[in-house]
Amino acid sequence: MNGGMQRCFHIIHQLALYFDLTVITFQSKQELLTAEKQYPAISKIKIISTKDIEPAKDVFSLFPKKLRYALRYRWIKKQLQAPADGMFLKYYPALKKSIKSNRYDAIILENLSTLNAISIIRKHDKNVKIIYDAHNVDSNLAAHTVDKTRIRKIESSLHETVNALFVCSDTDQLEFEKMNRQPLNVRVIPNGVEVGAMPQAVDDETGKRRILFCGFLDSLPNSEGLLWFYKNIWNQLQAVIQDIGLIVVGSGQLPAEARVMHSDPSIIFSGAVENVKPWYEKAELAIVPLLSGSGTRLKILEAMSLGLPVVSTSKGAEGIDYTNGENIIIADDADCFKNSIVDLLTNSQKKAHIKSEARKLVQEKYEWNKIGVVMKDFLLIEVLI
Repeated sequence: MNGGMQRCFHIIHQLALYFDLTVITFQSKQELLTAEKQYPAISKIKIISTKDIEPAKDVFSLFPKKLRYALRYRWIKKQLQAPADGMFLKYYPALKKSIKSNRYDAIILENLSTLNAISIIRKHDKNVKIIYDAHNVDSNLAAHTVDKTRIRKIESSLHETVNALFVCSDTDQLEFEKMNRQPLNVRVIPNGVEVGAMPQAVDDETGKRRILFCGFLDSLPNSEGLLWFYKNIWNQLQAVIQDIGLIVVGSGQLPAEARVMHSDPSIIFSGAVENVKPWYEKAELAIVPLLSGSGTRLKILEAMSLGLPVVSTSKGAEGIDYTNGENIIIADDADCFKNSIVDLLTNSQKKAHIKSEARKLVQEKYEWNKIGVVMKDFLLIEVLI
């Protein structure tokens, strides 16, 4: 459904190819197993869904829900001042039972909030290796919020709490190493894609030449970047290429100042879609006009694998081992971004070259099966020793 979920799923699938794997998930077991036909290794996983766990019955059950959660959380964590983490309370029973009943070589924690489980894990198993999969440098994403200091403190003490770290890019690796100021066992496990047959382009029924933006609209980097593109580039671009249209693919809601885009007849908002491939087939190129964020953009790798040339800001393409002008076009100011789009739409030879080289890049460096081998070797050689 989004880049983070796809990353998590493919890491699970790759781990299942090489290891005996238990997964604790908020998703139902039946939903996860719908992938079994396409990814047979999923059938070997022991799946524990929080949806199958009966609500705890204890002395705290006598209290109203909010107070019940607060008291139960403080009792489990032995922290009087900590705000209650509802997600933790959902997976805690499964985590505790699993650790007490089995011996694990490693436990991988997905996303920042699950670091809350470390104290419980260490209480029951002091020797298990804990690996944190950092989808982003979250303190950078929280740069303008009250949470930044709290998140920065957590991220800067990872050398004390985890045995290893997965990151999405070299940039994120350097950031975590700089924050921690202590040796940190880090390996870049980039976001990846599956490279199948090249899809066939579909002519737009309206005769427009479509460009595509793909992303979760509740994400600040996505909404901020899309609004920048609309305010500074879109009108000028339409003046040069009058039959151009924009497709915005992704769930979520734009902030109030960007909702004027919904009334623009030249823009199609798809909302949430089950499969992005048909939307890529309608477009001639993809844009990634991001001004902030971290990690690597799955949307770029996805477009490259599906045969769309990409115009991106340098921030948008951060973490991808690209060559500007060969497999992507990088543009950081509005005029350059507009001119790059015009150039690709009017220069068929250059467009074909970018498409071809971009697909080669993802085949060589960002295909999930190759990433899985890197992850497996890192775990066996550098972590589980």
